Amino acid sequence: MAAWVPLWCKSNGSFLEGASHPEELVDECARLGMPALAMTDRDGVYGAVRAHLRARETGVRLIVGSEVTIDDGTTIVLLAQDRAGYGNLCRLITRGRLRCPKGTSRVAWREVAEHAAGLVALWGGARAALAAPV
Repeated sequence: MAAWVPLWCKSNGSFLEGASHPEELVDECARLGMPALAMTDRDGVYGAVRAHLRARETGVRLIVGSEVTIDDGTTIVLLAQDRAGYGNLCRLITRGRLRCPKGTSRVAWREVAEHAAGLVALWGGARAALAAPV
């Protein structure tokens, strides 16, 4: 078993950001002996169903998440800990999608805080608030 797990992985559902099919990502984790994989497509859970089906076949544990865009232009990766967290993640994504032009999504920090139950936040990367110039 590998000693680490990829917690920020995008499928080809994240247009122009991820290149591999969800099943391919799960298969590669299984091949490398990784026990789990977090699927974190941008502003959606596009690859979750296909990854979940393959994960059940291979024994890899799937962690469902998303890289969520905040209204200040930064992003935060949110991982669902349980069904309640998955529901909160989907509510956030839906709110952002409903108010923005097609193909975009943005939520407020206040909304992230209101829907934080059952979610784990990973904060980093080039678009994270911590990386923004002061």
